Amino acid sequence: MMNTDTLIRQAWWKQGIIYQIYTRSYCDSNSDGIGDIRGIITKLDYLKQLGINAIWLTPIFETPNYDFGYDVRDYLDIDPSLGTMDDFCALLDEAHDRGIKVILDMVLNHTSHLHPWFLESRSSSKNEKRDWYIWKDKVDGGPPNNWKNSFGGSAWEWDEKTEQYYFHSFLKEQPDLNWRNNEVQEAFFGIMHHWFRLGVDGFRLDVINMIIKDKKFRDNPRTFRLPFFQDLKYNANQQRSHKIVRKLRAIADQYDDRMLVGEVYTLPPGDAAGAAAYLGNGNNALHMAFDFSLLFSRWNARSYYLSIKKWLNQIPKDGWPCHVLSNHDLHRKFSQNVLFSETERKARVAAVLMLTLKGTPFIYYGEEIGMENERVPKEHINDPLGKKYWPFYSGRDQARRPMMWENKPFAGFSDIHPWLPVNKNYPDKNVESQIKDEKSIYHLYKNLIRIRWKKEALRSGQIKFIEKGKNGLLAYTRTLQNEKILVVLNFSSRNKEMHLSGQTSYKVLLDTYISYNDRVKSGNLSLAGYEAIVLEAIS
Repeated sequence: MMNTDTLIRQAWWKQGIIYQIYTRSYCDSNSDGIGDIRGIITKLDYLKQLGINAIWLTPIFETPNYDFGYDVRDYLDIDPSLGTMDDFCALLDEAHDRGIKVILDMVLNHTSHLHPWFLESRSSSKNEKRDWYIWKDKVDGGPPNNWKNSFGGSAWEWDEKTEQYYFHSFLKEQPDLNWRNNEVQEAFFGIMHHWFRLGVDGFRLDVINMIIKDKKFRDNPRTFRLPFFQDLKYNANQQRSHKIVRKLRAIADQYDDRMLVGEVYTLPPGDAAGAAAYLGNGNNALHMAFDFSLLFSRWNARSYYLSIKKWLNQIPKDGWPCHVLSNHDLHRKFSQNVLFSETERKARVAAVLMLTLKGTPFIYYGEEIGMENERVPKEHINDPLGKKYWPFYSGRDQARRPMMWENKPFAGFSDIHPWLPVNKNYPDKNVESQIKDEKSIYHLYKNLIRIRWKKEALRSGQIKFIEKGKNGLLAYTRTLQNEKILVVLNFSSRNKEMHLSGQTSYKVLLDTYISYNDRVKSGNLSLAGYEAIVLEAIS
C-alpha cells in the first residue's frame, strides 16, 4: 500500500491539473458571441469528469478591451461582457462544490489608460497620483531612453497636457505602474486581500518580472536579436522585483491553501534560470513560475530533453516545477495545414509528456480535443498585434478561437457569430464527437489524468531520464517508494526499439496506439512512429 502521508503533505497545486480558460472563448451563455462566466459554470461538470481540479481564468475584471482584459479599468469589479459579481460568486461556489479551485489572472505591471488612477495621474504633474505611474522628461528632445514596448516601437508616449512621457511596456493604452511607490504596492495588496477573502484560490501574475524598472533608466544594450534588437536588461528582471514577490507571497500565506504562479516574460529560447529565480528558496516567493523554454523548443526529443532537464535543474530544493506547451499569447503547440506535420500523433505524444513529467501540468483549453492554430482572416482579426503586423504576423487570435463543443453552427460555443470565428474542422474535432469515440485524443487525456490520479509516483515521485533524445526517443522513470512508472516517447516518424534492462517486467498502463491495457512487456520495447507508452514495473 502507498503511504498516504506524502499525499496529505502535497498541496492541491502540486497534485492536480490546472486548466487555462480564455474566458471570452470558452462558452457563451447569453448569445452575444462572447464567452462568459455563466458559460464556464455550465461546463464545470465536463471539467470535473475530465479530471481537472483547478481552472485559471484570463482576466475577468472591468476593462475597455484594448488588450482584451489585460488593460484593467477596475480591479474590484467584473467586466459586464463576462458577467456580474453575483455570477462570479456563483462560479466560486459551483466550482468549489465540485472540488475545483479557481485562479484569477492578476495584471500588476500596468493598468488601462482609462483606470481612475491614471486619469488622475495624467491630469496634472502635481497630482498626488502622478508618481503612481512612470513619468519622465524629454532627453535631447526625445524619449528618455531606447526602451521598446513589446508590441513594437518606443515604450514612451508623449503627453501633451503635462509635457512629459509616460512608460508603457505594451500598448500605449496600458501605462506601467510605478512599483517603487509604496502606495501602489499597498493598493494592490488590498486588492489581493479582497479576492482572497472572497474565496479565490490563487493568482496567475502577469509579466511579474517586469514590475520594477532600472532606477537610472539606462539604455538597454543593443543586439541583433529579434524582435527588439536589444536585451531587456533594464526594464525587466530587476532585483527589487523579487522583494515585491516575497511580499505577495506573504499575503497569500495569510490564507489557507492559496497559490501564486507567475508569468516570467522572456524571449525565445526561454530563460529557465530567470524563471526559477522567482521561486526564491521554494518557500518564500512564487509557488510556481512559467518557464517557456519547452514551449519555444522545436519538435525534437533531444531539444525537449535539454529544455526539461535545464528547467528541473534550476528548481530550488523546496521549489516545485510546472509545465506548459501552449497559451493565449504564444499560440497552440500544433497548427493545421502543415505539410507532413502528423499534428494529432505529435499532440498525443505531447499529452503523455505533459501529464507524466515531474511538476504541475497546465492544459490550455481545447488541447484535450487536439485544437490547433488556424490563421484568422484579416477581416476577423481582433488582436491589436495582428492588426498592426498583418500580413507578416496574424497575431494571437488563432490561439484564442472559440472552444468547439458540438457539430452544430458555431461549434456549440454560441448561438450567433462569435467574437472570433471557430476553427473550420469543428464538425470532426469537437467535445461531443470525441466523448463518443474511445480512441479520440479526449479519451487519451482523460485516461492519462485518471492514471495520474491513481499512481502517486506520477504526482510526487522522482524523475530519472533513461533515453535522452539522441535517437528520437525520450524515456524516464517516475519512482516513489515501491511504485515505479516508465514513460517512453517516440518523437520521430520512424519505428524505434528500446531495451528494457534487467529482469523487470512491465504492465502497460497506457499506449497511444493500442486501446487495451494490462499487456506485460519485458526485453525489447518496440514503438511505432510518434508512439508513447506508459508502463508500470510489476516485478
